This record gives sequence, C-alpha cells and structure tokens, in this order.
Amino acid sequence: MSTISASRDAAWTNKKLLPAVPAVSYTTVPVEKLIMPTDLFDEKVLDLDGSDSDFLLPIIASKSDNAATLVIVDGCKRARHFFNTGKTNCICGIFPDILDEKAIGLLRIVLNRKRQLHIRESVRFLNWLEKNCAGENFEVTAAALGFSATQRFDLKPLLRCEDTVLDAVAQGRLSLKAAGDLCLIGPQDRAVFLETFHNILLSQQTQREFLEWLPEIAYTRKTSVETLLRSNDIQGIIADRNLNGPQKIEAIRALLFSWKYPLYNDALKKWKKSAFTTIQSVLENQPSSQVVFVPAPAFEKNRLEIRISIAHAKAAREIFQRMAEVPEKTWSQLVYPIIE
Repeated sequence: MSTISASRDAAWTNKKLLPAVPAVSYTTVPVEKLIMPTDLFDEKVLDLDGSDSDFLLPIIASKSDNAATLVIVDGCKRARHFFNTGKTNCICGIFPDILDEKAIGLLRIVLNRKRQLHIRESVRFLNWLEKNCAGENFEVTAAALGFSATQRFDLKPLLRCEDTVLDAVAQGRLSLKAAGDLCLIGPQDRAVFLETFHNILLSQQTQREFLEWLPEIAYTRKTSVETLLRSNDIQGIIADRNLNGPQKIEAIRALLFSWKYPLYNDALKKWKKSAFTTIQSVLENQPSSQVVFVPAPAFEKNRLEIRISIAHAKAAREIFQRMAEVPEKTWSQLVYPIIE
C-alpha cells in the first residue's frame, strides 16, 4: 500500500469552514465494498463517455463505521459503471480516518469544483450545503466552493421544486432563468405547463412572458393556470397539424394577449370587421388584385400600413378611386379603433 497526498489544487482555502484534504492511501478494493455518499449523488446524472482515461482514475473513499463498506467521496459515476459492468475490483484512495457525513460532503464538493458540473450535480451539492451549512455559512461556503451569487440565485428555485422541473431544465426544455417564474405557480399548474409545451420549444423570453401572463389571466378570470392551458382554445392550437412550432407559439401568444387585454381583443374584432368590409368595397370589380391593411402592433401607434398588389394598370386607377371614396371616419377607425 502506498501513501500519496491528494492534489494541492483541491485543498480548501478557508480552514475555518472546511477541513484540508487529507493524504490518501491507494490500494485495490472490491467494488462491492463501495457505497454512495448520502444525498450527494444524483442517479440521473449522465454516465461517463466511456473513455479509458475516465475509468483509470482512482476512486476516493472514506472508511465508515461499518468495516465492510467504504463511502465514496469522489468517483461516483466510475463506481456506478463498475457496478453495472460487473467489475470486481478497482483502485481506491482511502482517507486514513473515518470521516463524518459533513466532512465527506464538503470534501466531495471540493474535489469536484474544478470541473464542469451537470446541473443536477450543482443542485444536489447546493441542496446538501443548505441543509448542512445553515445560515450565513451556506452563502459563504457556497461562494468559496465556486458557486457564484448568480448561480445560487438561478439555481435556488430548483432546490425545492419537483424532479420534473429539474428534468425540463436539464433537457433544455425550460430555461434556467424561467424556472424561478415557473416555481411561483402551483405544482399542478407547473406540471400542466411543462406538459403543454413539452414538444414546443419556447424561447427564454416567451417562457417568461407566458409565465407572467398566465397567472394574471387566471386571477382575473377566477380560474387556474391549468384550466387555461387545458382549454379548447389552447389545446386546439397545440393539436393543429397545419401549424409548425413557431406558428403555434405565435398563435398561443396572440390568444393569451387577447385574454390579458380584453379591450384590445374587442378593438381587434371591430378593426377586422371594418378592414374586411373596406377591402371588399375597394376590390369589388378587381378580384385578381389584392389590398392588405396592416395596423400598428397592439394599436400602440396611430398608423396604418396599406399593401396593394395589382393585376393590371386599369386596376390601379379603379382601386385608388374607390379608396378615395372611403369615408374619413372609416379611415380613422382603421388607423386607431376606439371601443366606446
């Protein structure tokens, strides 16, 4: 058995909060003797990519009160691979003394802080730190371990949410920035939101927009977010095979906008009716030509765009003559519809 000190780079810099990394003694141990650390490994974290260098690294472990077991401090994914592939023995670096659960947890995080963590690992580590380093020590310790204030703020909602939310973030279906907004609504509402948009990729901005609007609309209508999302209006858009993903998103956004701003919805209906009637009168004798009215978005500006396509020269003169005959009041309504 040989004794080698662990990397100095992994040593803890604040001795008041964490112990220094002890020296380890390397030896061959039965894989069946290794056990996972409590609350410090997420089984859903992806396996290693299978490269030989990953599996040649030793596992670091602590002795336990049970002489028949060793608690893994570093190398959980390697150990899981060995369990699953039937490997009988592996190289293991063992700390000389029995470490308590807190020391094991802190050392595990220290030994992993120099690599890119899977989001599930980050959440698991922060969850563990919050439970075991109460009060101000949590923030100080987490910062010293490489979790920036921004990371802690973004990940905080995931520390208490259900696993489906964490799955959605890990799979890229839910933006980390939007996870906090999602966690502000009820568990059932969260589940239905993720279910509704499971196969539709919403941008971060759209996710946050929908998660801002839906609770407001639900409150105004004295209903739930779940009821809104399960409505025939939204489910009909989701199920429409004639629409692609972006078109469905735009249709749902327009629908939610009309629910959020009912006066705008009424004005839009009035405007569409007026626009249709006006265009029909302008094109009465020119069915092969086209006139399109484009209002300012949400009627925020007093402006109307008119697009005209003509099939022949005579059509231009007749269309413009008929447009000149449209009453000024009609043009006013088209530029800016007013609901009295």
